[in-house]
Amino acid sequence: MGTFTRKFFNRALSFGFGFLGLYSFANPDLERIWELHPAFDQKDYAFLSFYKVNENDYNEFEKGIKGLTRYLQRKSGYGYTRLVRLVDMDDQSDLLSDYDYVGTQTWFTPDLMKSALDSSFSQKIISNIRMQNNFNSQLFKIVVDDSSYTP
Repeated sequence: MGTFTRKFFNRALSFGFGFLGLYSFANPDLERIWELHPAFDQKDYAFLSFYKVNENDYNEFEKGIKGLTRYLQRKSGYGYTRLVRLVDMDDQSDLLSDYDYVGTQTWFTPDLMKSALDSSFSQKIISNIRMQNNFNSQLFKIVVDDSSYTP
C-alpha cells in the first residue's frame, strides 16, 4: 500500500478546494485578511467631491473621471467610485445647487487615498479633467449607501 493512493488524492483534492473556497469567502480582500467576512462590516472611508462643470463639457468631464477611476482601480486600498449628475437643482436654497456632479470614492484608509492621488500621474490626469472648481475630496464620517436597497 502506497501513500499516494487514489483515496488520498481524492481527499487532498477535496480538502484543497474546500480550503480555497472557505479562504476566498472569509477573506475577500488581501488588505483585510484578518476579518471574517460575514461577522464584521468592512470599514470604508467615503470621500465626496463636488464638481462644477460647463454644460458643453459634460461628456469630456465624464470621460476624464472615468480615466482617473481606471487608474485608481489599480492602487491598493481602492473601493469604488460613484459619479452622480445633479439635475433640476434650480432651488438656490439648496447647498448642492452650485454643483453639477457629486462623486463618491471609497478607500480602506485615508492614507492610501492620499498617496494614490498625490502621485504625479494622477495629478496629470486631474489637471486634464474639464471642471471649473479645484479637485478636492472631503472625508465624511457618515454617508448612506443605498445601492443595495430595492423598494
